[in-house]
Amino acid sequence: MAATIVVSVSNGAGPTVTDSVSGVDLASIDNALNTLANRQANPITVGTNSYEKWIRLKITATPANYVQSFKVWFDSAVDASTTLWFTGAYVTYQQGTTATSTIANADATTYTSGNKAVWDNAQYTAGQTGAYTRHLVLQLEVGSDAGPGNWTQETVNYSYDEA
Repeated sequence: MAATIVVSVSNGAGPTVTDSVSGVDLASIDNALNTLANRQANPITVGTNSYEKWIRLKITATPANYVQSFKVWFDSAVDASTTLWFTGAYVTYQQGTTATSTIANADATTYTSGNKAVWDNAQYTAGQTGAYTRHLVLQLEVGSDAGPGNWTQETVNYSYDEA
């Protein structure tokens, strides 16, 4: 049987975990929403950062043997005066912050299809249905000279090996 994987977002002090999200908003609020209304109500002020976004993959059906070697890469197109920071394979959740992240500290634009980053190197075996990978942490830094308006959508890709 093939593995089934969904994207999950953790937020808040608890954390609250939201499974099967179709996207994430990088905004000035710590939530798991992905809506135009959320982005409009919670813009990122120039010269500040979005809340960190804590993302994991949830294994909702395991394969016959295992899934492993989770990789992530980005489309490398970000708006002028912005930087998308990230880190992968982070084990312990921490509530997101708008302070400059000490966790998400690698420039996402350097990780493309030809240079993928590690999301999680762990192996998840048959019978681990409901298991979550390690965290991918994202934060958008908006420079003080950034223009107003919507940030261009960033495509984040992931892959894994399955046997």
